[in-house]
Formats: sequence, structure tokens, C-alpha cells
Amino acid sequence: MVRNGATAPNHAARRSCLRALEEALLAVDPYRCLKSRIKLQDNRLITSDFSISLPRFRRILILAVGKASVRMMRAAIDILRGFPIQGILVAPKDQVVRTFDTRVQVLRAGHPVPDRDGLKAAHSVAAAVHNMRDHECLLCMISGGASAMLPSPPAGVTLQDESRLTKRLVNSAATIHEINTVRRHLSTLKGGRLVEQCRASTILSLIVSDVPGNNLPDIGSGPTAEDPTTYQDSIEVLKRRDLWNDAPQQIRNHLMKGSRGQIPDTPKPGTSSFRRVHNLIIADNKTACMAARKSLNENRIQAAVLTSSAEMETSRMGKLLGSLGIRWKRHRETFRGSRAAILGGETTVRVKAKGTGGRTQETVLWAVDDIANLDGVVIAALGTDGIDGNSRAAGALADGKTIERAKRKRLEPNDFLTRNDSYRFFRELSDNLVTGPTGTNVGDIYLTVSIE
Repeated sequence: MVRNGATAPNHAARRSCLRALEEALLAVDPYRCLKSRIKLQDNRLITSDFSISLPRFRRILILAVGKASVRMMRAAIDILRGFPIQGILVAPKDQVVRTFDTRVQVLRAGHPVPDRDGLKAAHSVAAAVHNMRDHECLLCMISGGASAMLPSPPAGVTLQDESRLTKRLVNSAATIHEINTVRRHLSTLKGGRLVEQCRASTILSLIVSDVPGNNLPDIGSGPTAEDPTTYQDSIEVLKRRDLWNDAPQQIRNHLMKGSRGQIPDTPKPGTSSFRRVHNLIIADNKTACMAARKSLNENRIQAAVLTSSAEMETSRMGKLLGSLGIRWKRHRETFRGSRAAILGGETTVRVKAKGTGGRTQETVLWAVDDIANLDGVVIAALGTDGIDGNSRAAGALADGKTIERAKRKRLEPNDFLTRNDSYRFFRELSDNLVTGPTGTNVGDIYLTVSIE
């Protein structure tokens, strides 16, 4: 992939980008992050925010759900060795899960569209949590993907209804906040409802955040977080995204009942039962962005993190990344002395066709024309979970020679953008970033690097 750059400056910029992305992924490894943030001392579980005595618990139930669940569960078992633990692991179907301690029940679930395996997992989780009692501790480990992987639709709403609406929301360019506002109000576990069902005296949630801004109710749809949104907010999201009239009738009925106060809403901030709940974010997008910055700086490329909570459409992000390259290369302007920019967050895609790709590859494709012939300018984007949309890639990389190479192969970027087919464009150029499932998820990382 480095050799695809065609020139020495492009080679160097590509190499630096790849190294920065590797360091970013290493920095958000869930096992390492959990072990560094949680300590066991004198039989007390100690974090930066609180300390809990463990011997007073008759049992500790460990619940790990999401794309980082496998590595988080392994870390928790290592830390709590010798204590009375049981575990439920809900892992993505595409992740390899090696043999666990026999006290851990391993379940599988689909993502990003809820499936029947996820529904079975949700039933198992609900039963286990409901059976907890005082003098027990629930240790939750939540990461991106948990929302889709624990579907638990309320009475009258089917899994098929929820899956259909989820797919349409994802394809509508709705933000993660909008999507999860609806999900929280179509669930018996999300939006803090898991806490409502649990009688454990202490609930501790360790969280790997994939949500821009780290808004707790949006991470995995917040099973242990109080929810400030309402049924009416969910209705407004669907109307704003032109999905209300086409939503399944049972979902509309359920949300309308909630908006009229005929069924209880999710627990709101200040609910007394949440005094026993401790939520702690152990890794997020900023963690990855700062690691990428450190890598670039160590490679003598001054870099700046512009944001770790970007939310915009792929076209806007792509044009922004391209404009930074133009600013540095053509106009010799820098940003606070930096010639490399790092942005983190999550873009959205308007899916209009049935091509193969995802938001990170499409973002890079939007920038290809803008950086044409800018030698030493490279743009890269990576989904930290290793999965970009419906493709096998995690992201893509492009430089000033990409458009020239594409034209030799008769590849027109706009044609591929129209078809939402970014994966095939970069596959023809061998510029897809392929990692496989990484076992973590803190959103996306976007880079523009300019060197002489």
C-alpha cells in the first residue's frame, strides 16, 4: 500500500498515516484500557472516580456486550480472579471467541441490524439481571454495537418491526443520537431500563465509547444511563427523517401511547434508583486521536487534533479533509504550525444505491478530486471496529496520484459515489484498509497529512 504512492513524498506520507492508525488502534485496545483504568488493591476495586469493597458481595455478575466485549470480559476475569463471579458475554457473530472460563455464558448477536440471536441474548440478559438481589454487584461492560446486539422490543412490537426501522434509520443519514433516541423507546432494556429491572446493590458500568461527545445515553443506547429524551422526541426524529408514515403501525402505536403518557417513559435524570450506579468511560475517540497525533509527531510531522466529536455527512468531511491538503500544499498555510490534521467522530451516509462500502471509504472518495496532483498529501479514514458499512474493509487511503491511477483504470469517482460503491473503487487501486474485526470500537479516525 505504501508503494501505491508513486512518489517519494507520497510514500512517506502513506507510511506515516498507516503507522498513526496502527498506534490509534493499539491505544484503544479494550483489555489494555480496562487494566490501566481499574486496579484491585486490598480487595477494593479502585478507579479514578470511585472505590468499591468487593468482599461484601455474595456474587458479581459480569455482563459484557458490544464489539469490545470479548477483550473486556477477559480483562475483568483476570482482575477479579478469586472472587465469586459469573458472566454473560454477548459478542458479535463475526468475532472469534476462544474458550472462556466455564462461569461465562457466551452468546452471539447480529449487528448493525437486530436479529433473532440478539433477541435470545436479550432475554437471557433480562432474566439474569432480574434474578439479582441485594449484596450482589452487576458489572456491565458496554461498547459500540451493544444497542443492535440486545434488541428487546416492548409488547406489541416485533423484532421484524424493529429491524426494518433500524435499517431505514441507518440508511437515512440519521445521527447516532437520533437513531438511539428511537431505539431507547423501543426497548425494555435500553435507556436505563436495565437498572430498573436489577435489584443488585451496586451497578458498575465500564464503557468504551463510540459516540461523539461521549453522551452516556447514546453509548449502546444507555442501558445503565438515565435518559433525558422522550417518546415525543422519537416521533420527531422519525418525522424529521421522513420515516414516520412508513414506520410499522405497531411502532407508531407504541410511540404515540408513550407520548400521551399511557405507558411509562424511560427513567429521567435524578431518578433515585440510579444512586447505586457508577458509569465510567475507559476509552473513547479522543484516546485514539491523541495516539495518532503522538505517532505523527514522533515521525517529525507536526499534527493537530481538530476534534474528536465530529458529526457530519461524508461529503462534507471529505471536502474538509481535501481543503486542508490544498491549504497546506498550495497556499503554504498551516494550522497552528501543523501540517497534519486528525479528526475523530462519525460521519453519516445517504444510502441511495446498493453498492458496497461505508462512511470512511466514501469520505476518502469525496476528497480524491480535490487533492489531485498535490504531491505528498495523503488522506486516510478508518473505522476503529474494522468494519466499514457492508464491506470487508475498515477504511481507505488516497493521495494526489490516486485520481491519475484511477483514470488509467477508467474509474470515475462520481460514478462510484452515485452507487455508494466506494469499496470497489479503492479495491481496484489496492487502497482499501483491511484489518478485520478489531475487537474495539471508538468511532472513526480521519487524517490529512502533508509533507514535502
